[in-house]
Formats: sequence, structure tokens, C-alpha cells
Amino acid sequence: MEILNVRYDNLTLDIAVERALELARGQDKGSIFFLSIDCLNKAQSDKEYLESLKHASLVLPDGIGLKLATILFGGRMRDNCNGTDLSPVLMEKAAAEGLKLFFLGGCEGIAEKAAENISKKIPAIKITGTSSGYFNNDDHVIDKINGSGAEMLFVALGVPLQEKWIVKNRDRLNPKLCLGVGALLDYLSGRIKRAPKFMRTIHLEWLWRIFIDPRRMFKRYIVDGAGFFIYLLFYRFRKTITQR
Repeated sequence: MEILNVRYDNLTLDIAVERALELARGQDKGSIFFLSIDCLNKAQSDKEYLESLKHASLVLPDGIGLKLATILFGGRMRDNCNGTDLSPVLMEKAAAEGLKLFFLGGCEGIAEKAAENISKKIPAIKITGTSSGYFNNDDHVIDKINGSGAEMLFVALGVPLQEKWIVKNRDRLNPKLCLGVGALLDYLSGRIKRAPKFMRTIHLEWLWRIFIDPRRMFKRYIVDGAGFFIYLLFYRFRKTITQR
């Protein structure tokens, strides 16, 4: 699926997990990024971020906003493959295959706490290293990642920094698969509480995020998100008129 020159891979979550495992087992280096309506908006003004998305092995769809945008552009999003839902499923399957993981991101101690919590849920998981997202020296962090022997690297630096960082350093990073996972480690660590399941089921997780972090999320979802969606409506309307 392609919207405003940004493409994503329109997969179900199960197929996306299997593709991720194939990348982690493979000989070549791969990367997976996630695309929400907010990411789509950022890609319109940030050309470096747009180019970073083009370098990904997979770009997976995330959220109700992108689902509505996909309908608006004549498609149907097959599944919500957001990183917060996909990653634990991927980790469980990786654990069954003995694949090693590294967590990078969050404030000091967040990656370690996330590793501790997920290890309780998936006892067989192999997390061979962690590091906070606050560092000034790429070389030191990359040496730590490569020294861990990890096959999968979960990078939680936020959009678009994490995607740019992965693309910039991909040749030097040894893990076969790098994923840009946003706030995943904050959720796994318990620093941020996730929306109740019923709100996620009816696509209202965005409302929960506004409730727990109104200063930042109101701007993202209401000011920027709604404004961008109105732009998409006018864009499609103009296209329809000019094609007649």
C-alpha cells in the first residue's frame, strides 16, 4: 500500500512475525519500521526520515489513523501490526528458536527493567544486553550491541530518531534484524501503563494516551493528527475532481 509516496507492507500480524523471523535467521541484514498516521505526517516534511523508511526491509501498519487513511486511498489495511503488539509475539517465537535479543532505548534503567519483566513472562527468552537511549558515543553502544552476540536489536529511541539511527549505523550493526519500536520498552518496563484491552479492541488507545500524557499526546493526536487527516481528505477530493 502506498500513501503520499510512503509505502507500507499490508500484512497480517502472523505473517509479519514470520517475515521478521526469516530476516533474523537470514544471511543478509534487515530492518523493520512501523508506520502510523503520525509517522506518515512526519515523512511529508522530513526527507531524511522518508528515505530511512525506504531502506527498511518491512514497513508495518500501525493504528486506526493509518487504517482510515488506507480506506481513504482506496485500500484495506489487513491488520494493525503495531510494534507494541507484534514485539512480544516475536520475542516468544525468537525464544523458542534460541535467538538472542538486545534492548536499546528509554531512560536509565528502563531497558533493564523491560528485560526483567519480559523474562518473567517468557522464561526461555535470551536477552544478552541492554542500554539506555541516552548516549553521546555511537561507537561505544555499537560495540556493546555487537559484543552481545544478539541476532535481534530492538531500538526504542522514538520516531524518527530511531529509524535514522538504524539506517545510519546499519552496516556497523551485527544483529541480523533491527526494529524501531518507539515506546515499547516504556510499556514493557511498566513506566507507561498501556490502555485497557477493551479500549484497544475498539481502537481508542489514542484516547488513553491523551489521558495519561495530555501535554504531549493532545498535540500529536488532536492538533497534528486531525489536521493532517483533514489535509488527506482535501487531497483525495482534489485528486477525484481532477481525474474526472
